[in-house]
Amino acid sequence: MDWIWRRFVLFGLVALLSGLFGMTAAAAPIAASQTCHASGSGGERLGDLDRAPQRWICSDATYDVGPESLFLRFRLGDPAQPRAQSFVTHASPFAAITIRVTDADGAQTTARYTGEAARHLVAGPMMVLPLPQTVAPPREVAVRIDKPWNKTIGSEARLDSEPEGSGWDMAVVVTMAAICGMLVVPLLLNFGFYIVLRREFVLWHIVMVGLMLVQSVFGTGFIHILANPDAATEISINSLCFGAVAVSGLMFVVTFLEPDALPPALRRLFFACTPLVMAGGVFTALQFDVLRPFSALGIYSAILLAICLIVCGLAAAWHRGSKLVVFLMVGWAPTLLVGGYRIGCYLLPGTRPTESVVLFQLALAAEVLANSLGIVIRFLELRRERDLANARATELEGVAGRDALTGLWNRHSIERRFNDLFHLGYRTMAVIDLDHFKRINDRHGHAVGDSVLKVVAATLAEDAEACAIRMGGEEFLLLLRGAGSAERAERCRRALSARITAAIPGLEHVVTASMGVVEHDLSGTLDVEFAVLYSHCDRLLYEAKRLGRNRTMRERLTGFTPELQARTA
Repeated sequence: MDWIWRRFVLFGLVALLSGLFGMTAAAAPIAASQTCHASGSGGERLGDLDRAPQRWICSDATYDVGPESLFLRFRLGDPAQPRAQSFVTHASPFAAITIRVTDADGAQTTARYTGEAARHLVAGPMMVLPLPQTVAPPREVAVRIDKPWNKTIGSEARLDSEPEGSGWDMAVVVTMAAICGMLVVPLLLNFGFYIVLRREFVLWHIVMVGLMLVQSVFGTGFIHILANPDAATEISINSLCFGAVAVSGLMFVVTFLEPDALPPALRRLFFACTPLVMAGGVFTALQFDVLRPFSALGIYSAILLAICLIVCGLAAAWHRGSKLVVFLMVGWAPTLLVGGYRIGCYLLPGTRPTESVVLFQLALAAEVLANSLGIVIRFLELRRERDLANARATELEGVAGRDALTGLWNRHSIERRFNDLFHLGYRTMAVIDLDHFKRINDRHGHAVGDSVLKVVAATLAEDAEACAIRMGGEEFLLLLRGAGSAERAERCRRALSARITAAIPGLEHVVTASMGVVEHDLSGTLDVEFAVLYSHCDRLLYEAKRLGRNRTMRERLTGFTPELQARTA
């Protein structure tokens, strides 16, 4: 397990260095002496609220995106602080933003922007618009946001002293870049685990972490290093990723825990609720104007449902004495807490809506590290169980799976292993039967007959890319893979006569063999039963016997089933 953690450290260092991509530290935002907000109809203008000051809410309560417009007001009281030059807020879709600046002399300047005018920052999920210029320093900035899609476009809005706006400072940028880099590590580890030990929970964790990585790239604003999607596209991709992460998280919990860790009813509830969770993400991703006031509720409701299910699942697994639930509890706790905090801030009327992007990304990092450790432990445990099972099977196979006379596999063992061998490329089957073998037993005794069978077994077992099986009596079977498998089987058949003659002198006649060979096309179906393929070989073997023995009959099959067989001779 040491090599795993060494790679975690290595990738973490690489991610930290990758965070240093030339950004300067963020400038300090302008501190307003008073920040207020209000909601109104689409026909209202900023001047209308000047005549109704009682409508302004100068607290964190009651951010409302239901009406057509959201109004913001920043009053600047400290003339010594830097001059406000830009309006920065959380990247979110909107129809238009109107900004009115009132300077110290009372003069007003107004500018109106559409969504295309907003410049998205790289250091954080924020967008920036320039303030209209005034001669005297600004005293008040009023903003009208038409058709806002998310409360955070108002609650996380601020003024900035930089004309181009500023995002996170360098420490946060490096941390977020490191987290994005760390998400790559479990992807690589889990792919390796899945190749070695194909377990469903590893696949779900790969899906979950991969979606987390996509969401992190969009949610942190780093996507704008490579591309420049608009806010609507970012929100849609984020919502779909959040919904899919929640679904894969639910499936990971179900498949990672021991089979009896969850009550059957709760397990069924997990499966039944996954479509609802994904539907919440899809609902928020849809950019239909009629859905705008309720859009964010879709993904928050979906995440809240997933949180409730995961908490219930972890509690039930703990109560049932699960040994693996500890890793999930440690890993999921930060994510569940931050997710619940975000949902509460958005839905509860007296709180300030926030995306808490930095906290959420840190929680994701904790989840990935803890659950990856859990997967390592689970992997080691499953590998130990598999090794014990294989050792026991090998031990038993010495008695039950091997032919006592020749040491080859017997028919029972090959029938059990056939699907695995077939998937590994053993797609040529040859059934070999010694001609007139009864004559040897009758004239020379069964001891000589047994010696002949041992020579046949040794000859057939010499091909490193073949599995030799004694089916019973004087009948043998070869499963071969690789180039020229049918030709190699034929060489084995022809070699039998010379090998038997050389090993057992005194036989009155040359011992020959007949063979039926079937080559299955590599492009054909993988769902082939042993009995089906064997019946084809057996039919060809009897055809070789009928035509005079000491010969091979051969066919190639492509994509057949027991009911419908497509055959090319």
